[in-house]
Amino acid sequence: MKNTANGSDCPSLPQNVSPEQQVQRKFDLALARTSYNYMRTYIEPLPLSTDVPGGENFSIEYDAKVVATFLPLADNFKKVVINLLERELKDDLPGNVFTSVEESYQKLAHEMSLNICKDIEDLKDFTKALGDLPQKIRQAIDGLVQLPKDLEKMYTGLEQVFGEFLKSGVTAFLKSTMIDMLRDHKDGNYLRARTIDDYANLFSVLPKPLVLTLEKKQWMPAEGDVWEHDWFFGYLQIAGFNTTNLLGVKAQLGTSEQAVLLSELLKKFPLTDVIFQSVIARSDLTLQEAAEQNRLFVCDYVQFDGTEGGVVHGEQRYLPAPIALFYWNPNSPEGFPPGKGALQPIAIQLGQAFDAESTPIFTPNNCSNADDANGFKWKIAKFITNSICAVQHESVAHLGACHLTVEPVIVASHRRLPIQHPLMKLLLPHFRFTIEINDSALHSLIIPGGVVATVIGPTIESTGQLLVKANAAWRWDEHNPDQLFNLRGVDVDALPDFPFRDDTMLLWSAIKKFVCSYVATYYPGDQSVADDYEVQGWINELVSPLYAGFKGLNGLKATGNAEAPFGLDSRDYLVELVSHIIYIAGPQHASVNYAQFPLMTYSPAVSGTIYHAPPQQSTVINSAEDCMKWYPPLDIALYIVSFGYLLSGIQFDTFGQYSPNPRIPYFTDPNIAEFALDFQEELAEIEKTIRQRNRCRPMPYQCQLPSMIPNSISI
Repeated sequence: MKNTANGSDCPSLPQNVSPEQQVQRKFDLALARTSYNYMRTYIEPLPLSTDVPGGENFSIEYDAKVVATFLPLADNFKKVVINLLERELKDDLPGNVFTSVEESYQKLAHEMSLNICKDIEDLKDFTKALGDLPQKIRQAIDGLVQLPKDLEKMYTGLEQVFGEFLKSGVTAFLKSTMIDMLRDHKDGNYLRARTIDDYANLFSVLPKPLVLTLEKKQWMPAEGDVWEHDWFFGYLQIAGFNTTNLLGVKAQLGTSEQAVLLSELLKKFPLTDVIFQSVIARSDLTLQEAAEQNRLFVCDYVQFDGTEGGVVHGEQRYLPAPIALFYWNPNSPEGFPPGKGALQPIAIQLGQAFDAESTPIFTPNNCSNADDANGFKWKIAKFITNSICAVQHESVAHLGACHLTVEPVIVASHRRLPIQHPLMKLLLPHFRFTIEINDSALHSLIIPGGVVATVIGPTIESTGQLLVKANAAWRWDEHNPDQLFNLRGVDVDALPDFPFRDDTMLLWSAIKKFVCSYVATYYPGDQSVADDYEVQGWINELVSPLYAGFKGLNGLKATGNAEAPFGLDSRDYLVELVSHIIYIAGPQHASVNYAQFPLMTYSPAVSGTIYHAPPQQSTVINSAEDCMKWYPPLDIALYIVSFGYLLSGIQFDTFGQYSPNPRIPYFTDPNIAEFALDFQEELAEIEKTIRQRNRCRPMPYQCQLPSMIPNSISI
């Protein structure tokens, strides 16, 4: 198809340009392949970009958004640590000699600035006052004289972080500097939570997250905070920070190939009809009947079986492989959202093999006789399940399925599609900053002592193994939203209410409609796709094990040509493929990234680290305070808060908005510009629909609001 707009920058297919232009395009691609290449030795054998090619770096505008998020984060970090140190000093110093320390400390605490030099000068007054204490007081507070060194270390660390931040950008914070400076080389006891309020106090300057601000409605249980309720635990599986794990439990699989057979599940999770009926308060429904009615669902974290928990600051973390069973109750039970039904938790087993003592089945009403009278073990079972879900979120659903999936697509696209190609024009905004953020993160996150090893439980080696296994099993078409939910057995016929699914399908439909119009503008039919030798080279690089190595692109056809073994001759499948790339980079990534601060930063509700072995049948938990030994120490919890705030707080642009200035359209072809406006109008309608849905939901699901989705994986 000929260009429909004036101007030399209008995209074109290679078969529609002059021989001279074809030669130039081939030369440009050959040049691009000197900059865009793959490596596989970092997380072997995952394909990553060897470096950050020119043009992939963060912009000044991006850095400005990062600074705006980083400053309150640093202020919060500073105030929280000062409060912890102040609490320790006040508790342990004799009150009649505390005056000089208090006066100099108040000056430090109340006159803090982001001027590092000034803050360190104020710090000297504080340390001098403490140093002047009589020797007998030094003896009385044996060990606590080390605390001022912690404070000085904190300021030295902040200075280093700011320097690294200015030099290398956002991920400087993700390195271990900030957390190392909290740990005294003799004693870290002041970092152990004393009451559960200590975790809420970590949000000193930052706003409280959604998990702490949810309104307690009349239908909710009177006892406990909202995040402790069973309805909330069930709702997290369909409208939480990670909705990728819920699978249908079926009597027969049918087309739901990724669902779980009830007969197989019961072999390792021997739940009985008696227990099931006791929890749902019905004696006329068996597990078999519930499975036949498509009302049973499970989160089975079998991939964690045998995964090694890491050791941080000398403390062992634990990594069980829980199984959690849910029932879609069409008649919402008491304490659940009224109306059209609810996902009701039935039972949790904190291991893959049942044992009456070591891995019993816990239930909300203790009908399995494994819990305590106050339900503390059920509470901890939910915490552990949420926490393993968080580990899977950060390593597989977020990093692996989004960041590390889009990166090889970007490399392949630059190597095979010239800048003049219509698909490159369309995809570039959805590639922005991804290689840079990944490269920065890989040198900060997935390193010994980095954020992955700190805020999630596995060893760094185990995290890599989780990524590699998930990547090996990943199939492209199976993650297409048109197929995904049916394959998992959580389609609308099985699960009537699934906010992530219901909202994301609106976005998926809008994306496909826009891409279909866009592709049809340049490709009049299937033959024009087959004739596009640049696209043919692109799809072969996407699937070649020597390059991007994607599996499961079932719309491709074998050619019998060893140099280009696959061909694409379907315009419809091209639309599916391009739409899927845009979807992963936008809505899919947003659904996991921007849920981190609202739902993943309050450690008693969910934490990627578990600090005590799972409860057993004989475990005794006498109080809510006893539950705290499973929660992380305050420095780890503060790091989780800071990490979540940083990653959830930066949004460079808005999904479907391709130009920061509406008077300067991104698409120069007027037909395409009109399609883009149609796309934006549809996204605006989707925004309204989701907001209306949220008014009727027990808690708002905002992760698929178009206004809260960026075009690319830029953070």
